[in-house]
Amino acid sequence: MITIDYKRFGVGLTFTPIVLNSKKINIQVTPEVSEPDFTNALTLSGFTVPSFTTRRVSTTIELDDGQSFVIAGLLRDDSRKIISKFPLLGDIPILGTLFRSTAWQRNESELIVVATPRLVKPTDMTKQPLPTDQYSDPNDFEFYLNGKSEGSGREPTKPIK
Repeated sequence: MITIDYKRFGVGLTFTPIVLNSKKINIQVTPEVSEPDFTNALTLSGFTVPSFTTRRVSTTIELDDGQSFVIAGLLRDDSRKIISKFPLLGDIPILGTLFRSTAWQRNESELIVVATPRLVKPTDMTKQPLPTDQYSDPNDFEFYLNGKSEGSGREPTKPIK
């Protein structure tokens, strides 16, 4: 019995931040790029199962709150020669070059990660506005006859603290 497992691929970024003090952050960053590679594929029972090519890098950096850092690399450079020819005529020695065309295809890519870590400070909940702070209770006329669930034209009710 043959089983095939799903493998994650694409661009991934894992990081582990450690707060050193109120201004410094230590971050371990590991970006990676993986993609299916059909040149080393395996064919089983009519299914083509690709292999994967993975490129990854890891670094540790210390930054102040709000400073940015850049990681570049994980280069990929593929060159491919594509030959198109007219059937039979392209195979004739010497004259066959007149019925052939050769093209080069080049793919280049590079992953660049730019990040700015920030330290988050807790908020003071007594000063935090709530959506219900502007709510005012409807009077009987507004509620029963007009079907309104919020009053108009009066001071909003003060929240209980």
